[in-house]
Amino acid sequence: MGIDYSSQTGKKIITKGHIKNCIDIENIRYILYNGGGLVTIYLNDNTYVCDIKTLTAFEEEFAGMGFIRISRNTLVNGKYITKINTNTGKRIVYLGEIALHVSKRRLGALKGDRKSVR
Repeated sequence: MGIDYSSQTGKKIITKGHIKNCIDIENIRYILYNGGGLVTIYLNDNTYVCDIKTLTAFEEEFAGMGFIRISRNTLVNGKYITKINTNTGKRIVYLGEIALHVSKRRLGALKGDRKSVR
């Protein structure tokens, strides 16, 4: 039984100060917490920084949409995962050419979700 990525429809309004951006949820590749209340959202074609959100808030908001927490500061969209490498002693998840570290604590959940990734 796989994850239904069709639930990734709709738009998300993000803010930084007085600037608001509307982004498509399905285009979010990963979200990175930078500390100090700043979060960077990496899309297929652009990058946005927003404030006043924790990574946990994004994780809860996107629950059931195929987003996977891979470390305390990174949330990835499972539909963009192309490879998981644990053979080198390091835990790395690949989103195309982008390589991101996976914490030891989060690896089990990621491997369980990987079965459903295309």
